[in-house]
Amino acid sequence: MKRFQFTLAGVLRLRVQQTEAAEAELAALHRELERLQAEQEALRNDLLRHQAEVFNTGRTLTGEALVQLDEFRRWVVGEQRRQAQTAADCISRIQEQNRRVIEAKQNQQLLEKLRDRGRQRWESEAAREEQALAEEAYMSQWSQKMEAG
Repeated sequence: MKRFQFTLAGVLRLRVQQTEAAEAELAALHRELERLQAEQEALRNDLLRHQAEVFNTGRTLTGEALVQLDEFRRWVVGEQRRQAQTAADCISRIQEQNRRVIEAKQNQQLLEKLRDRGRQRWESEAAREEQALAEEAYMSQWSQKMEAG
């Protein structure tokens, strides 16, 4: 009996590679989103630290310090808006990449099912062949006993 060979093995390898590439891209997008969120948190912390420096020092408040604080706050708000839009775009790309990963996994699983069904058919045929050979050997031995006896 010849050994099992899946004729679409090359296609299955390609599907596995496509799935792995899609998952790697998804992981990269998640890292990008985490980086953006960390930058937003750093901006919030910088603004809070700057406000604390202005209001919690023992010196008197000057108009210049308040103007600088307001300018910095406006800059931070603008940066946060820009980063929020970038994060929203990233989330949108993550959702699209999730769809691609699911599609790639489904394509891979389809070929894996075909391979498994082919292997099952091959195993059944191999078992039938083995059974037929065993029956033939038994019948041959039985006929030899009958002729001798």
